[in-house]
Amino acid sequence: MLNMFNTSVEVSESGIDTAVLPLGSLEPKGAHLPLGFDFLLAERFSLDFCRGKAVYLLPPWPYSSAMEAFGFHGTAVLSQQNLWDVIGDLASVLARHRFKRLIIIDMSNYNWIVKHRVRELNLDDEVVQAVWVNPKQFALESADKSLLPDYGGGAVETSIGLHLMKDLVKLPTSDFAPSVPREYIDYRGLKTLSSSGLWGKPSKATEKLGAAFYQTMMEKTRAYVDYALGLFDGGRPIESDESEEIFWPEGSTPGVAGSGVDWTNTLHEISHSPTDMAILATGAIEQHSPSLPLGTDHFQAVELSRRVAQEFKAYLLPSLPVVTSWGHIRFRGTATLRAMTVRRVLTDIAESVRVAGFRKMAIINVHGGNWVVKPTIIEFNQAHPDFTLVANADILAYRGQAPVEHLHADEGEASFVRAFHPKAFKADKVVDFSPNCTASAFDLVGIGGVTPQGVWGYPSKATPEAGLADMEERVADTTEHIRKTIADLQGHYSARLK
Repeated sequence: MLNMFNTSVEVSESGIDTAVLPLGSLEPKGAHLPLGFDFLLAERFSLDFCRGKAVYLLPPWPYSSAMEAFGFHGTAVLSQQNLWDVIGDLASVLARHRFKRLIIIDMSNYNWIVKHRVRELNLDDEVVQAVWVNPKQFALESADKSLLPDYGGGAVETSIGLHLMKDLVKLPTSDFAPSVPREYIDYRGLKTLSSSGLWGKPSKATEKLGAAFYQTMMEKTRAYVDYALGLFDGGRPIESDESEEIFWPEGSTPGVAGSGVDWTNTLHEISHSPTDMAILATGAIEQHSPSLPLGTDHFQAVELSRRVAQEFKAYLLPSLPVVTSWGHIRFRGTATLRAMTVRRVLTDIAESVRVAGFRKMAIINVHGGNWVVKPTIIEFNQAHPDFTLVANADILAYRGQAPVEHLHADEGEASFVRAFHPKAFKADKVVDFSPNCTASAFDLVGIGGVTPQGVWGYPSKATPEAGLADMEERVADTTEHIRKTIADLQGHYSARLK
């Protein structure tokens, strides 16, 4: 298995032609399960599913189209069209990079549009052979009827939670099952029926049941995926791969540790938090030379946003792992969305946060190519004067028209990786190179057009000490910038009222 801890070179040389995309969600699960239960489950399940297999595992996508959950405090959902475009954009890039097969592991209860998207990827677009599977459905089908229904936070999900993330489950809890059919929430939303988002019998959950459900999910998912792949022309099961692998380090799920609240908290905990501010990080999955992992920007965004959220005691949303990285499209393993897809995704998340009662949101962006953040902020603030959307810096203040010596996969980024993810640093693959040209080369020929190995700087100068010091400085600068920007905006608004 290869993943975002590997380099673009390793993905390119692997010959792997199967990608796996886990889908999570921020859906209410009662007062006892984490709001991001599906996101956490998608991460854990996909790692277990992919271990020992010849696949390229993409990072879990955190946001679903669960509009039924719209309005719950802390939830963030996408429109059907935007999730459609996210999947389509990723499939298109994978096909460009010679991936022939895409397996979507969907853990959301309400991602109705994904099944349609997969059908059209296969029968209309014909860009990849796509398979969609919802492993939780296998658990629900195997459950005794006395444990059902479970449309959110019931016995099945709570049992799985006790098995996989017991420290995040808050028990005891009461059962709640409305007398109306499930379809009622299609017309009125879940909040009209259940203020906690619970629909099930969590009191019947046990850790032992959870272990059995999880085993059923894994066995049946593997069998179904191999069956589905076999239906395509030239179909074959997923091959084994026993090569050395780098997994997510134990306990590295971003946001688990912190003084504020995040998606690992329950809806009850988030709702009773005093903060009116949310934090969203935007990173990237893109090539970072032969020595740095594909997830370098994503890891930086996660670490920086976690620390900034602690400074503000703000609500930390899951980071967007993939944004727009077209400047790196020549390098295999790079994942990118179209800029307008990113704009709409950011808008959906900000709108979810606003409707849920937050009054401020800061986008912590570390990816230099994510310029679309700026026009998105401009449009959203103009449309919603009751809400303040800011970024961690003046994105686009520098237009990239003057020559620069170091810009990407350089000393700074290498120092970060050496400090925070040293096992992912390939010391024997370090290459120094600087085209010393304008950053606008990204707009014209991409980074591959001016530096053949994707290096723009001097990573050989990197040290772990510099990486730690730089992160401390970035946290201070980011916190100061956001605090000052919000204060200035609020002061200006108050002056206008007078």
